[in-house]
Amino acid sequence: MTTHSMWLNGQLVDDATPALSANDHGFLLGDGVFETLIIRDGAPVLLGRHLRRLRKGIDRLLIANTPTDEELSAALFQLIESNNIDTARARITITPGPGSSPRDRGTQPLTVISTSPLQQMPLSVSLCTVPWTRNERSPLAGIKSTSWGENASILRFAATNGFDNAILCDSTGRLSECTTSNLYLVIDDHIVTPSIESGCLPGIIREVLIDEQLVSERDLVPSDLELATEVFITSSTTGIMPVHCVDEHAYATPGHRTSAAKEAIERLSNL
Repeated sequence: MTTHSMWLNGQLVDDATPALSANDHGFLLGDGVFETLIIRDGAPVLLGRHLRRLRKGIDRLLIANTPTDEELSAALFQLIESNNIDTARARITITPGPGSSPRDRGTQPLTVISTSPLQQMPLSVSLCTVPWTRNERSPLAGIKSTSWGENASILRFAATNGFDNAILCDSTGRLSECTTSNLYLVIDDHIVTPSIESGCLPGIIREVLIDEQLVSERDLVPSDLELATEVFITSSTTGIMPVHCVDEHAYATPGHRTSAAKEAIERLSNL
């Protein structure tokens, strides 16, 4: 049986090594942050952007004594070399570590970097709308938090009803995001995406598309889905994914704007 390494609090260990204290706040409270990124040709894709977002989450949650960005980067490359990785999915998880109560954190955070094989992606996906909301006023809004039970529950609902993912609105009724992805609509031949004020995660692919002036932010509502000629979603692990239907509304895939955005991302990040 082939064994692989993971990076645990400063050292490489076998990935079967116990890593979690029963009192870890990440386990007990969902108190922590993570980043998931792609490794291609033995190198992490868009690593600098991922580390910047991770650091913002660490600072927002006031997690002290974490590794520096330089240490995390070195650890990831060490892990890639140790496991002889060419292509994979990598996850960096940081929690405050064990604590005596929800109010009291310990002094030793938990940092784990692990890798797993990439899954084969479909050519397009289906989305459903749901009655639940993304709370744009939550203290976790915009953070890639390990408090992920809400997303997991909604994703199971979508799967049970025959869809790949679900679209969430914020508390005011604006479109926000999907459970695992950012959302984009092509309206009047322009690609638009919900604004950060809707509580959506500032996705890495989203950031690149906006920086390259391929996508603009604006407030969107569910009725805009009927105006859209194309819909797609993005995440770091899937890149740009065309959407062939939202509920009963069908879209032709791949649309030309979706294809152009996909080509741009492949060129800019080698996804």
